[in-house]
Amino acid sequence: MEYTIKKLQKSEVEIKVTIDAKDLEKHYKKAYEDLSKEVSIKGFRPGHIPQAVLEKHIDKKHIDEHAKELAMQMSYAEVVTKEKLQVVSRPKITIESEEPFAYVAVVAVLPEVELKDYKSIKVVKKEVKVSEKDIEEVIKDLKKHGTIYKDTDREAKKGDRVEVDFEGFDESGKALANTKSQNHPVVLGENTLIPGFEDQLVGLKKDEKKEFEITFPKDYGKKDFQGKKVKFKVEIKRVEEGIAPELNEEFIEKMTGQKMTIDDLKKDIEKNIHARKTQEAKQESENAYIEELLKKTKVEVPDSLIDEEAHYILHEMQDEISGKGLEFGKFLEQAQTTEDELMKKYKPEAEKRIKVRLVLQYVIKEEKVEVSDEEIETELKKIKSFYPEKEHSKIDSDYQKGELKPQLANRLTLRKLFEKVL
Repeated sequence: MEYTIKKLQKSEVEIKVTIDAKDLEKHYKKAYEDLSKEVSIKGFRPGHIPQAVLEKHIDKKHIDEHAKELAMQMSYAEVVTKEKLQVVSRPKITIESEEPFAYVAVVAVLPEVELKDYKSIKVVKKEVKVSEKDIEEVIKDLKKHGTIYKDTDREAKKGDRVEVDFEGFDESGKALANTKSQNHPVVLGENTLIPGFEDQLVGLKKDEKKEFEITFPKDYGKKDFQGKKVKFKVEIKRVEEGIAPELNEEFIEKMTGQKMTIDDLKKDIEKNIHARKTQEAKQESENAYIEELLKKTKVEVPDSLIDEEAHYILHEMQDEISGKGLEFGKFLEQAQTTEDELMKKYKPEAEKRIKVRLVLQYVIKEEKVEVSDEEIETELKKIKSFYPEKEHSKIDSDYQKGELKPQLANRLTLRKLFEKVL
């Protein structure tokens, strides 16, 4: 066997292999052995059929194809192993000649990362502060959740909760699909409906009707409605006035399940906000560091890897939509798109994800960041502490199967890397 290897663009290599007649003969012998096990010929046991007999019952072309398929499999594997090629895709094989038998395999390999001067990267850490306004926003949200609504006969105003029937029509007066709802609940001023819609309901009383036009935003989720002018007919079915609770110890216990003073509540809120903002600041620093790494990185990602990652992103999206109880086909129909269009849309993100993984692996290796089994087991105990005891055996089982350990190792490695470089 003779072979040559040539580097191509986008981290692909071309392997040209020529197999001489002597080597090919060994694969023909194996082909006869394989096929003799698959056919049934009267008077012979499977796997013990003489070659001459087998040739009378099987098309020579079929034997020839199987022998050459074996030759390509074995020789390709030998080259990849010998040259230590880190292949990341299935090879695309074309036959170059029959005599001597030669073929060309084009395969994607793990991309080489070029990263210069990454140690000079400096990321400014965001200072974490909790303002009085932050605390008041949480208290306001708590009071909103504790608000009691009661029917009122007066005109609706912002802050009221109303139930409304509505339907949209085009310029010709034809009813538009997916624009109709009955007894639709909405708190005026929260802007959960199309911009401007809730403003049109302010001032209306129960049983009052109104017609008005609304122009949908240009970036609206459904293409058919982007920038479209729609006439709505509405009828108020109910108006409820919100009665906000008084902030006292009784209300605090009701909402939090804990007995505490107003000052204690504010301290607890401040502590939680600080923890959240600290985590957000940490994430921002890590993201900023990664962006700086990417600017200094040169790497060619194979199309096959990008396609695979785009498929994974699409699969994530399908799971998310299914988790909400929606059919993916109907989602595509409503969004007026196709899987192919989404795949094309996700390719830039897919390529970036791969580049991030590759460059982080490079830096981890350069910085000699490693985690021990003891560190991984400590992290496992920490994770188990967040779950009921009855779940611990399942977590231990996943760890023993090897499904959880790589995830924990990866998480800890990244954590140690960022602690070091930031």
